[in-house]
Amino acid sequence: MSYRVVVDPEKCVGCGACVRACAYGVLELIDDLAYAVRPGECRGCGDCVKACEQGAIEVLQAGSGKS
Repeated sequence: MSYRVVVDPEKCVGCGACVRACAYGVLELIDDLAYAVRPGECRGCGDCVKACEQGAIEVLQAGSGKS
């Protein structure tokens, strides 16, 4: 099963907690916002979601239709 990380730029404050929490290197901060730069590496563990105090991140199953 494959997953994808969706970051809400309206909620992201660029703190980097999600980047530090991701053991797979999926996320990086670019211009003070988190981006999924290696989306194919996501394993759906949800550590980034748990680390984000702003509620800016979702991990979805690929093909779920939500963007």
